[in-house]
This record gives sequence, C-alpha cells and structure tokens, in this order.
Amino acid sequence: MTLTADFNHPSNSEHMPAVAALVAKDPLIRDADGAFMMGCSKATFWRRVADGTVPAAIKIGGMSRWRLSDIEAVISKAEANRTASTA
Repeated sequence: MTLTADFNHPSNSEHMPAVAALVAKDPLIRDADGAFMMGCSKATFWRRVADGTVPAAIKIGGMSRWRLSDIEAVISKAEANRTASTA
C-alpha cells in the first residue's frame, strides 16, 4: 500500500521538505485505512483498539491517526500467531 501526499501549498514550502520526509518514513493513517489493511470494518477496527489489539490512536486536534508501522506490526503479529498455531 502506497500513501502519497501533496505538500506543494506555497505557505508551507519552507517547512514541507522535513514534514514530507517524516511522513514518507512512517505516515499516519486514518481508521478507515487501518480497517482496510486489516480486512475489517471501521467498527471492528475500533473494537480492536478498545481491546488493545491495535495501539491507541495518536490524537491530533479532533482526529485519530495511527502510524502505518503500528498497523503493519499488528498484522505481522497475527500472521505469526497463525503460523505458530498451525505448526
């Protein structure tokens, strides 16, 4: 999954290279994106947050975001558990 962003707004031009580099390394994603990656609904994604399977959100203003690497780690852990239980 490749996420891209447009950082060409003129008022942000002096700060955006550093921000773009940070976002490119480990972008923050929405609940809908996390749910899509995990193959579940947003409601199920939020249940996984509540039960601790998915890390708590990073709050930015009124928005909830997750690091892409955190969601990938949840998926990798689930895959490892599946492999271990079938071995």
